[in-house]
Amino acid sequence: MTLEALPLDLNPRSIADALPVLEELLDGRRAVLPTTPGQSQELMSRMTVAGDEAPGTLIACTSGSTGQPKGARLRTANLTASAEATAALLAERFGTGTGPWLLALPPHHIAGLQVILRSLHAGYSPDVLPGGTFTPEAFIRATSSLRSSHPSQDLHTSLVPTQLHRLIDDEQGRSALREYAAVLVGGAATSTGLAETARRHDIPIVLTYGSSETAGGMVYDGRALPGTDVTIDAETGRILLSGPTVADGYCNVSGPVEDDAFPSPGTFRTSDLGCVSDGVLTVRGRADGAINSGGMKILPEDVESALDELGYTACVVGRPDTDWGEIVTALVEFPDAVPAERTAQLRTVMKDAGLPAHLIPRRLLSTRRLPTTGPGKIDRRAVREELRTRLEP
Repeated sequence: MTLEALPLDLNPRSIADALPVLEELLDGRRAVLPTTPGQSQELMSRMTVAGDEAPGTLIACTSGSTGQPKGARLRTANLTASAEATAALLAERFGTGTGPWLLALPPHHIAGLQVILRSLHAGYSPDVLPGGTFTPEAFIRATSSLRSSHPSQDLHTSLVPTQLHRLIDDEQGRSALREYAAVLVGGAATSTGLAETARRHDIPIVLTYGSSETAGGMVYDGRALPGTDVTIDAETGRILLSGPTVADGYCNVSGPVEDDAFPSPGTFRTSDLGCVSDGVLTVRGRADGAINSGGMKILPEDVESALDELGYTACVVGRPDTDWGEIVTALVEFPDAVPAERTAQLRTVMKDAGLPAHLIPRRLLSTRRLPTTGPGKIDRRAVREELRTRLEP
C-alpha cells in the first residue's frame, strides 16, 4: 500500500477532514504519515526509504530536538494496545469510563495524534481547541462546549507543562481543568512544584513518559501501563521500554542506530538515564547530554531542576572552554524582559540558596521564550546556537 501524507492542523476543520482516514488507520486499512500543512512533500522525502508500507501503519516522526528526526513505524496493534492500556489505567486510577477527548496539542506529533486516536477508539469524535493557538481563554471555551455536548460522560485531555502552568494561574482555567476525569501531562519534564500545585487544586493530572517509538506515553506517574514494562539497561543505565505499544523500527534509519534503539522486538532503548525503585521510574536525564566540566560529569537536567526550584525555567547545555573542557551554560526565560546576560544576578541567587558549586552555571543568559520543537519539548540545538551567537565574538 502507498504511504500517504496526512496534513494536520490544530483547528476543527482540519481534524474533521482527517477523521475518516484515521478511522481507517485504526481499522488496519491505511498507511499514513502525519505532517504539518505545507510540509508533506519535504517530510515524505525525509522519512521514507520506500514508498510502500503495510496497511495499518502510522509513521510517527520524532521531534529531532538533538538531531535528525526519525520516523517510528507504528502498527494498528501498537496504537490499539496504547489506547486500551491507557483506558484501563485511568479506569483503575480514577474510576473513569470512556468519553471524548479535547485536542489542545499539535496533531501531527504523537501526543496530539494519540488524543484523536484514543477518542476514536472510545467511540467519540474529539473536540478541537479552536483558533489553532493555545490560550487559557480558548481552552476554557472549548471545555465548556465539550461539557455541554457530553453532560454525563467522563472528559479527557492531554497537555504539556507550559499549558498546565498557564491554566493553573487562571481561576477559570483551574475550574475548566476540574471538568476532566483525567488530564495527561507530558512532552517535557513537569516540575515537582507544578504537579503539587495541580493536585492541591484537585486537578486529576497524570504525568506521562514516552515517545514516538512507544506510541506516546507508556509510563504514567512513574509506572508502566498495564501489559508493558520498564527496566534499566545494566550496561548503559538507559531506560528500556517493552510491550505491545513499541514500534517495530524506523522507516528512514537502519543499521547500528536502529539496532541500538530496538535491541529486540517489542523493546525500545531510550536515550534517557533512569532508575527504578519499587516499580517506579525516575528519569535522571539524557545519556548523551552530560557536560564534562573539569573532569566532573554534570547532567543538564540536574541544573535545570535546581533553577526550577528557584522559580526559573531554563535550558542548560555545555559550551567548549579551554580551561574546563566544557562549562555549564544556561538560557533562562524572562518573558517580560529584554534578553541580556544574567550571570552575576543568578549565580548570586543560586549561591544564596546553598546549591553545590557544580549545579551553578558559569554563564547565564536570558531570553523571552525558550525555543521548542515538539509540544513542550525544548530544542537544545537551537539553544546551543543562540548561546554560541551571543557569547562568541
